[in-house]
Amino acid sequence: MTEETVTLRKSLDLDKLIPLLPQAEDINYWRKLNPNSTISARPFEGFSEVSGIQKAEIDEYRLQLLEEGYFQTPTVIPAATIQEMRDCIENVRKAGFPTMFALVYDVFYQVFGYFNSTLTGMLGNGYKLVPNFWVYYIETSDSGKGFEPHRDAEYENTIDSKGMPTVLTLWVTITEANPLNSCMYMIPANRDPEYAKAIKNLKTKATKFALEDIRALPTQAGTLSCWNQYVFHWGSRSSRAKSPRISYAVYCQRGDIPPVDDVIVDIPSVLDFPTRLSLICRGLYRYSYASLQPSPQAEALLDFLTKHTATLKKT
Repeated sequence: MTEETVTLRKSLDLDKLIPLLPQAEDINYWRKLNPNSTISARPFEGFSEVSGIQKAEIDEYRLQLLEEGYFQTPTVIPAATIQEMRDCIENVRKAGFPTMFALVYDVFYQVFGYFNSTLTGMLGNGYKLVPNFWVYYIETSDSGKGFEPHRDAEYENTIDSKGMPTVLTLWVTITEANPLNSCMYMIPANRDPEYAKAIKNLKTKATKFALEDIRALPTQAGTLSCWNQYVFHWGSRSSRAKSPRISYAVYCQRGDIPPVDDVIVDIPSVLDFPTRLSLICRGLYRYSYASLQPSPQAEALLDFLTKHTATLKKT
């Protein structure tokens, strides 16, 4: 995502958040907040193929990824797991924390078991997590909206010689996403005249596509949507929605290429509470810094984010 679109991230309620920061460092606080959800050192424990996605379907996803730059699976996460994820996010939000802090819980990593066959089919064995997380909570009011039109565009030249991406955005819906509560809209790569330029120039706009080529992507809860770094997309405004749109996103990269960022996570691997807290802080700093920087009252939060981010092992 370019510098311009970083500023589109939702601002944080500093008055509520800063007094809560000491609790954020207490694993027992989070365990009490969501007692039915675990926080272990190995959230990928037992990681295995559980999705049931057939090879023929994966082949179709590859073809669509090559041609249009994105694909979507059917619902792959069981209803009980979806409900656990939603409960975690709702309770974290009610406690006054940004929804990003729900990522302290194992369930948000355990669900990668349901994605494994699909991601292996796209990125090969040994793919890695690029932990640029964000958790979305789009309100039901007309003020709720997804991000303005943009390309993720954090890394140049992540399309290989065969046209396949070496980095994928993973967007996981925890509630239904529809046109009323802010579903995703996409310009397929083969309908974007400026797409090829965007692969090498991360600041490439999208101004030449035809309106009839805009594609709405209504999505059921528990669906995995993936796209490359350069497709142009956005989340719509919420309007007359009956429920919020809740989802989270992260990147994955191929395992046989150099790391695209300074922090990479093996799947599976140890991911203990301090590391997760650091990853949460990294995401908040990375994607909220533009709105926090000019604000003097944000100093305590920036110090907190910087302290925890500094403990991460860099590649």
